[in-house]
Amino acid sequence: MISFRQKKTIITDLIPDALEFYDNEGIKVNKISPEQADAASKVNSKSLVLVSFILNEHGNYQISVQDKELYRYTQKLLRDIFRLKILDINTKNRIVTAECEQKGIIYDILEILGRKYNLSVVC
Repeated sequence: MISFRQKKTIITDLIPDALEFYDNEGIKVNKISPEQADAASKVNSKSLVLVSFILNEHGNYQISVQDKELYRYTQKLLRDIFRLKILDINTKNRIVTAECEQKGIIYDILEILGRKYNLSVVC
């Protein structure tokens, strides 16, 4: 049987799409610069920063979130409840990176994060 390599795609930043989604849904998020991300994530335990939202080279949707103290609940939420594949856990910067193949699932997750947390988005 012949198997072909999956064609790599161009990495696409989807943060503008996420901001448009939040505006359409009426969810208020804070727009911050990359320099403000660390301070915004440390405000309280309900603060969460969406550091990146991209379409990676494998065609999967990838999000990176930063919280106050790299809570186990954040990892459990992404992995066990949302069923995302955890790609990286950066303990120094408290950033968890996860991916999913389906765009609709990621937008559902973004909506839940926007409603549950005091969400800031790095623009």
